[in-house]
Amino acid sequence: MQTGLSPMWLFVAVLMALVIVDIVRNDVKVAPRWAWIGATVLLFPIGPILYLLWGRASRRTQGNLSAGA
Repeated sequence: MQTGLSPMWLFVAVLMALVIVDIVRNDVKVAPRWAWIGATVLLFPIGPILYLLWGRASRRTQGNLSAGA
């Protein structure tokens, strides 16, 4: 019998936490922040991957927006 968390579950939990922090701190695209946080938690473990592929605003775009101000 195995005790504790498996390394895969630990990796996915850390990924989910990092994605939620990224959603809160940075701009998102395609959907509002609350929707991405919900998808990250409810569609565990696929939600964080979806956010990283489609929901995250690119760093290049964020840099251009702040440089113009």
